[in-house]
Amino acid sequence: MSSERKVDPFAALILVFSIIGLILMLAFDFAAMDIGGGNWRYSCLLGCEYYSTGDLIAQIVVLILLIIQIIIVLNELLPNKFLDKDLDKIGMILAVLTIVFVVIGLGSFGITYSENEWWPETGFYGGIIAGLINAVLFFLKDRNK
Repeated sequence: MSSERKVDPFAALILVFSIIGLILMLAFDFAAMDIGGGNWRYSCLLGCEYYSTGDLIAQIVVLILLIIQIIIVLNELLPNKFLDKDLDKIGMILAVLTIVFVVIGLGSFGITYSENEWWPETGFYGGIIAGLINAVLFFLKDRNK
């Protein structure tokens, strides 16, 4: 009899995409705008001055949601679970909330700086893609039990 434990590939993928999304949100700009004359200004979490209150709060919430998703899948991947509950549905809800808050953050930035040309940047795409892929993976993980 083998006591080997099988690793859930969905949980491993969720972990990878959550970490990638987290890094992209922290390391890169969330949105940018052109204030004229080729001068660009950025919104990000670390050191950017041109953010709106709404998009800064949304970015912080997205980071918290991604960290909670990482904790949920670490619970599945570690040999000794620290929570005995099935958290796949909660993870799916958190992934959908990640998408919602990324969109809210970009909308807040766009509304605040609507007089300028603005666009999403790498941090936005990291958050939205991590949310979308994680929602699908949590759904598949739940369906394959």
